[in-house]
Amino acid sequence: MKKRLIALLIASTMVVSLAACGQDDNPGSPSSGSGEDVQQSQASTPESVPDSTPEGSAPETPEAPAEISGFGEAPMLADLVGAGSLPAVEDRLPVADDVYVEQTDATGAPLEIGTYGGVINLLGAGGSWGLSRPVMESIIHFNSDGTYYPNVIKSFEHNDDYTVWTFDLREGMKWSDGDDFNADDITFWYYMCHLTNYDTKKSWPALKETVDGEDAWATLEKVDDYTVTWTFVNPKFPADFIENGDFKWCWAPSHYLLDMIPDSIYVENPYWEKTGLDDEQVLLNAQAKGIDAATVNDLGKAIAYYWWNEDGIPCLNSYVLSTKEGNNSRDAQLCILERNPYFWKVDAQGQQLPYCDEIHFNATSEDGQDQLMFRSGELDIIGVLMQDISSLLSDLGDQAQLRTFAGTDWGSYQITFNYTCAEANYAELFANSKFRQAMSICVDREQVSGLLSEGFLEPGQCAPAEGNFGYDAEWETKWTEYDVDGAKALLEECGLVMGSDGFYDFADGTDFILTIYTYTDSGADAAYPVLEQYYNKAGIKCATKDIEVSAFDTEIDNNNWYAVLGPHTPIGGVSLKSRVQPFVPIAQSAEWYGEYGTYYGTNGAQGVAPEGDMAKLVEIYEKWNATPDTAERDQYTLELYDVHKENLWTIAYLKAAGNYNLVSSKIKNHPDLLVWDDLYQYQNLVHYWTLFKTE
Repeated sequence: MKKRLIALLIASTMVVSLAACGQDDNPGSPSSGSGEDVQQSQASTPESVPDSTPEGSAPETPEAPAEISGFGEAPMLADLVGAGSLPAVEDRLPVADDVYVEQTDATGAPLEIGTYGGVINLLGAGGSWGLSRPVMESIIHFNSDGTYYPNVIKSFEHNDDYTVWTFDLREGMKWSDGDDFNADDITFWYYMCHLTNYDTKKSWPALKETVDGEDAWATLEKVDDYTVTWTFVNPKFPADFIENGDFKWCWAPSHYLLDMIPDSIYVENPYWEKTGLDDEQVLLNAQAKGIDAATVNDLGKAIAYYWWNEDGIPCLNSYVLSTKEGNNSRDAQLCILERNPYFWKVDAQGQQLPYCDEIHFNATSEDGQDQLMFRSGELDIIGVLMQDISSLLSDLGDQAQLRTFAGTDWGSYQITFNYTCAEANYAELFANSKFRQAMSICVDREQVSGLLSEGFLEPGQCAPAEGNFGYDAEWETKWTEYDVDGAKALLEECGLVMGSDGFYDFADGTDFILTIYTYTDSGADAAYPVLEQYYNKAGIKCATKDIEVSAFDTEIDNNNWYAVLGPHTPIGGVSLKSRVQPFVPIAQSAEWYGEYGTYYGTNGAQGVAPEGDMAKLVEIYEKWNATPDTAERDQYTLELYDVHKENLWTIAYLKAAGNYNLVSSKIKNHPDLLVWDDLYQYQNLVHYWTLFKTE
């Protein structure tokens, strides 16, 4: 029986675990944009996601609830309107029928009507995506159970054979600087920024296909100011288009970026002519707008991909990077995002969102400083480690609330092996399932749970956690019973021979040393000495190599490794809908399949051709990718999972961990039991524009 596609997981005293079964009996089709109300996070969702709306269409934005007789706004914006420096709120929002009414959070719980004002204080933004995660507005938004609905676009639909997809936009929608947002901003992004590779991302599979053995890209057409179509030669099913995790946006502010587009990258298209600008001039134009870039390539990536890190670039997000000197950089001691006065969402009473005035990102310099700042009220939300939760909640009492993002990895402390290792004796050994079984049962998981998580994480295997799609209790406990003698017997069945030093050698007399790679700050380096003692007891001689993540990735890319603890791309995820690569060897992006992924990603020009069950994974994936039917895709996914269950190419020692936040009790509308995954853009699932703050 199919398990419900839902990702609220992790069974522990701190987290509620959910699981359910059911049939595809909902006539709506979130996969093609429908549902009970496509313009709000759904309060109830189907058991899995069917794909069958009439004629493949999606309903348009529903009218605002009857009780909304007018629109309200923040006092600070009302003052600007009164002073004549900002249009009235009705003129800043889309037409009434196209306004997005936010009524429920991503778990389906009703939102509390908020009050305006205040600042949400967070830790420093961190990497290139840090500023975008809480506020990014994308083509669709996901609920925490995997269903989704149109977001920036009003609706989407496809023709009968899935070769044409239509996006309908919101009439009257504005950029954050007040300029109209329309179809021209989509054709500009596609033909001037994306197909030119100016954004350095001309690789998104959602817009790409193979025609006559060559890469080809969708044809984008502007139907009218608020309608565009994407046309493909071959069917482009939902799993490979609208559900694709990389296809987060398809627009850019043409009115602001046009004078930063050089002729040197121009691609012929029916909508935009050459700008007549050389590389030097666009760099000067960018500099005049406060954007420094050494090369045109650097400029394109900054303004057309990581645009949220550049102040002044208009956006559609709820909050916009400040232009105040000293507060306008993600690296600043205090980085500020300010309310977007043209944001296109309102609450159930017609009040324009967001509620809070600003989001502040506060840089810290010392370990533990975040907890001190949270205690003093200088921070409103912080991440906490499992081992700190109980003591912090005890100390803080009703000043804080725990909020959990369930993880989707297939267990914690994963170890995987190089099945395409250049040294044949290692590759042959790793490919033997008895070796992997020995590596699993030689470890006392109960003790490891206590040593590495203070008992918080239970023993488990590399398998979907309870509540996840494909959960299987038998799989979760496979090869988890501690048995050192059994492990030794399995190693000897693999042909290893015990040496005089008490460690196993290869049958030809050469030393067998399992070199385990970890990367700095992954946490795996701390786990290694705990696991090493068990490996040694079973006769496995180990060595470790902890290196910076860039060097680590280079070693993986060069196939110069043996085993990895805490892989950079762990097995797991919501499902294939989230990211295919962790489950299937189709690109060089996950350690567990090594050069098999290179082979597929280069059409056989490089790498190692997968065989046996590795090849079977690819065969199942290609069937999954070739059907528009969600029920069939679910079944193919389960078949693929069965292959993983049989082989256990990666071993995990404990169940998956989540991500845990302490949230000030002054913050309202912050959901609990969300899901921490790239499909959901991590923090974005909180919907920061709906948070408000009380005194």
